Amino acid sequence: MQSLHSQALAHLESLKKDSNYRTLTPQKHNGLTLTTQDSTLLNFASNDYLGLSNNTDFNIRFLDSALFKDHCHFSASSSRLLSGNFEIYNLLEVHLKTLFGKEALLFNSGYHANIGVLGALSALNTLFIADKSIHASHIDGLKGFKKPNLKRYTHNNMEALKYLLEENAQHYDSIVILSEGLFSMEGDFTPLRELVALKEKFNNVYLYIDEAHSIGGFGENGLGLCAHLNLLEKIDFLVLTFGKALSSVGACVLCHRVFKEYFINTARSLIYSTALPPINIARTLFAFLELPKLELQRTHLAHLSRHFKTLLQKELDYEILGDYNIISLVLGENLKAVHFAKTLNKEGYFAPAIKSPTVQKNKALLRFSLCANMQEEQLEALCVVLKKISNATL
Repeated sequence: MQSLHSQALAHLESLKKDSNYRTLTPQKHNGLTLTTQDSTLLNFASNDYLGLSNNTDFNIRFLDSALFKDHCHFSASSSRLLSGNFEIYNLLEVHLKTLFGKEALLFNSGYHANIGVLGALSALNTLFIADKSIHASHIDGLKGFKKPNLKRYTHNNMEALKYLLEENAQHYDSIVILSEGLFSMEGDFTPLRELVALKEKFNNVYLYIDEAHSIGGFGENGLGLCAHLNLLEKIDFLVLTFGKALSSVGACVLCHRVFKEYFINTARSLIYSTALPPINIARTLFAFLELPKLELQRTHLAHLSRHFKTLLQKELDYEILGDYNIISLVLGENLKAVHFAKTLNKEGYFAPAIKSPTVQKNKALLRFSLCANMQEEQLEALCVVLKKISNATL
């Protein structure tokens, strides 16, 4: 029998052989660039879609605000269910209810929200039908139960989803469809109107939409895809995360009052976690209040996204994915994706290879995360480098 140490070592060697080994490298950040031990690189791996985390004017206005001064506590020191339920949590939840028309419940991250909410719902007689490109945290939320009722459908394939609904609707008290507003790897939108139309054919189907990558950066006032399409009332569970375009930390689920009370009593990631520091909650509320003023950034981001995708499609003979601020270059093999990423590093760009299990095997890619403080010229220069790497690789 192998020792625990030997088993772990063998697994690591297997990952290295498959070009799928991960490491942590210390970094320093300065605006759009990050610096490692030996190089300064233009960062295409950040989800700071509106460029707010290093926006001096935005940050100064937050530091000068009453929100910062009145809620400047650097630790909650407790779970919300004990002594950590500071006033600012309620202020943010009330504001979110005003914006989205649903009760809001805060979590420490999108991961905490998904594992807590889906874990709690898994205790009920529920079937989950998930897009195959759904985020890992959704799947992890269902793994806590011995026999999770889970079926998958091919990415954004509404015919496959319709078949699964028709086949299973009569056998479960409820069915929850899991999808993302804007998918984190493919960068495409879910066909939300079609999802809603399918939902409404049944009386026991619920929609669970994760807008981690669309909140803040997309739609009128930056309120995401569901609000943009005026479909908020059709969405039963809406997850928003605050660590990307909103330049803060944390997440929430928006839902019916009964479900909020249910999650307060059953979501383990909420019950057993020290709450986020109040200062971070104040930062999130400040960001939501500022979103209507950031239309220029969203317009520029949309323009950059169209421009970059058009350039890549014109110059490269690879599949190019993405509908908005996430543009992906599908390379297939892990080794090829790693080669592209390492060569980009040498040319001054940071775009790590994305490999399984983040994406399906043989679907390794480079993911370019665009931010509103980038310029056309930077993307055009990157495209020239990518074409050079591609020509040398073929």
